[in-house]
Amino acid sequence: PRATRAMTVIGGAGFSRTKRFDPAERLALIHNAKQRTKGIDVDALNAQVAEKAARKAAEAEHDRRYDQMASFYDKKLVALEQERREIQAELNRNVQSFRAEYQRKELRREYDLSDPTALRSEPPARVGDDDARIGASSLQRFDGEDLAAGERRRTQLAQQHAWCERQAAEKVAQLAAAKAADVAHAETVAAQEEYMNKAHEHHKAARAAFERSVAEENARLAQLKAQRDAEARAIDAELASAEAKKVEADPMINEDPAAAASAVAPGARVRVDHWKGMNYLQVRSINETVAAQREELESRRAAEAAAEAATANASERVRRALEQRAEQVEAFKREQRMAVLRAQNTQRAEKVERDATARSVLGVNTVEPEYFAQFGTSWR
Repeated sequence: PRATRAMTVIGGAGFSRTKRFDPAERLALIHNAKQRTKGIDVDALNAQVAEKAARKAAEAEHDRRYDQMASFYDKKLVALEQERREIQAELNRNVQSFRAEYQRKELRREYDLSDPTALRSEPPARVGDDDARIGASSLQRFDGEDLAAGERRRTQLAQQHAWCERQAAEKVAQLAAAKAADVAHAETVAAQEEYMNKAHEHHKAARAAFERSVAEENARLAQLKAQRDAEARAIDAELASAEAKKVEADPMINEDPAAAASAVAPGARVRVDHWKGMNYLQVRSINETVAAQREELESRRAAEAAAEAATANASERVRRALEQRAEQVEAFKREQRMAVLRAQNTQRAEKVERDATARSVLGVNTVEPEYFAQFGTSWR
């Protein structure tokens, strides 16, 4: 029989259960929770439960921080979009104000062609006999004659030139302001991208440090478990060796015939208190009991090995599930970043195309020579 760690005397309280036949003692052993659960490391199980709870709390805290960071970025983007809309509205208001002040209908260069009060505004052919425009013969002035046409044409050309320069300067200023606004927006977007990249790198480094700490702690626990198992195996081996030596040296267990020899009649009588004698049935029963104990020990060891394998498989499944979850989170983050990048690239392409269209269509404002040559060609 296999010796227990507390065995001191064969047949005593530390001896194998199969050697005791007292029902009261066997019932006390059955009702003893410590003896019944012997072999289970309750502290290690409690430590694993606490470690799992701490890991879940850390993951919940990580998810909460990630949600806070996502909410912060969303609010920041909403604020920037609102600012952009306000700037665009201000630009639109400035354009409307400019049109109302400098581009009224009566200020257009072709307004004289459609002025409903043009004839009313013209002076009559003569205002009296003393009209300075009419000479003594009354035939000194003719319809269509304009002696100040050249000077007036030069004045009009100068005014037109000044107006064109003022319009060109205003357009250059508007283009410069739009370009400055675009540069400021691009710098803001670049700062946002840099901040997001830094936050991602920080999160990645923190995640790697956390995983390293978990791996180190698991390695330490595995080493402690291996050390405890080695110590337990050493103690079991030492106790088994001590028991084997004691059994081997005990004349009663070995049934030494010399110990039962009677001093009164050697060879003819035996000492009853030292030698009980056995028949073949008793020997076979003992052998069967020993074989059953050996089979029970082997089945118990197999069950312990199966339980350890199941625990290891469950731990491996949990680890793989956590890795798969982490990969899914990283893939989702990559998809989000790629979506933002594609949207920004689309906006950049649209802006380049819009600027090119503005430069090629709206940016051309030249005055042809025919425009200036048409002055003075009509009696109006």
